Amino acid sequence: MISVLAVGLVMLASAVVGGVVAALGFSSAAGYILAGMAVGQLLPGLREAVTPAGMALAADIGLGLIAFVVGGELEASRLRGFPRGAMGMAFGQALACVILISAVTVALGFRIELGLALGAIAATTSPASTVLVTRRLRAGGQLTNALLSVVAINDALCLLLFSVVLAVARALAQWAVSQSLLGMAGIVLWEVFGSLLVGSVAGIALAYFIRQVRGGDELTVVLVGAVLLASGLSDRMHTSPVIACLVFGAVVTNLVMGSRRLFAAIDRFSAPLYVLVLALAGVTVQTGQVLGAGVLLAAYVAMRVVGKVSGAGLAGRFVQAEASVRRFLGLCLTPHAGLATGLVLAASGALPEQAGLMAAVVVPGVLAFEAVGLRIVETCLTKAGEAQGDTRSS
Repeated sequence: MISVLAVGLVMLASAVVGGVVAALGFSSAAGYILAGMAVGQLLPGLREAVTPAGMALAADIGLGLIAFVVGGELEASRLRGFPRGAMGMAFGQALACVILISAVTVALGFRIELGLALGAIAATTSPASTVLVTRRLRAGGQLTNALLSVVAINDALCLLLFSVVLAVARALAQWAVSQSLLGMAGIVLWEVFGSLLVGSVAGIALAYFIRQVRGGDELTVVLVGAVLLASGLSDRMHTSPVIACLVFGAVVTNLVMGSRRLFAAIDRFSAPLYVLVLALAGVTVQTGQVLGAGVLLAAYVAMRVVGKVSGAGLAGRFVQAEASVRRFLGLCLTPHAGLATGLVLAASGALPEQAGLMAAVVVPGVLAFEAVGLRIVETCLTKAGEAQGDTRSS
């Protein structure tokens, strides 16, 4: 399991470094990752205390809560208000990332399972940071509306895509042993549809029983317990806990009146877990592995940009989006933060033999995009003529 000393050190270091990095104008998520990397390099003994089982537990709990909150954004009335084609453009750029990164990974001599996982992780963006930039610039227009709509649904889409891709990757590993194509398809279908069943039942049950809950503290306990129960049950049934919790959140937000207070309660509870997941992802990174993965890291960064630009551009043409949207939307989706590192830990549990290489590629990639991503968003909004406020670096 994870050493209590290791947890304490990485969380305190994350608080300090995250504050410093945020003061410099970058995402605090980058600071949490850097703190984890620093602790892992300076105190290698603590890295040994962070066992795969401990990381898997932290990732399961953290991602379960994150997926529940992300699912809460899928309110039907809100989705109906999105601009035409937002879903298509979100799916187009995500799918392009998976295809291009998977192809390049295989071309470089690595396993297809690694490429699929990296591609799904690359599809994620940084919604919170992107929204902050648009607010600071007081941006408004076709590009801004499309950007805010895509980032609002992108996390949910990427969690679904990641879970399906991970199911395929696991099935491919089993197919190499059993050589049964039908068996591989059955594994994938059960992971997806079994998760939908678990999440739907959990959401309907909570929507009924939540009326009996009194008080904020009791509400938080019931919610966290329900999310962890759904995640654990899904895992025991060999389905996807991420999809189950995502569907759970979507069902609750559409069935429960005043559901915003439920998700606010989860947000308050999950903040320390979110920091811990990011920091642990940094702890797992080893300098030697990063140097050895240099070519794959460069390919990951390049193909992520190409995938988002080409995927959003082609999808934009298909849905007849404005010229500024087709030109700039993909570049505006390059910020790459917290969710990606959490997915690294989740993928490491499913593909343990690829864990070190995956962390050595994704974590430095996240830091690279955090360094330039928000500046790219600012530049694109300014060139599109939609930035009305301060365009100086934040």
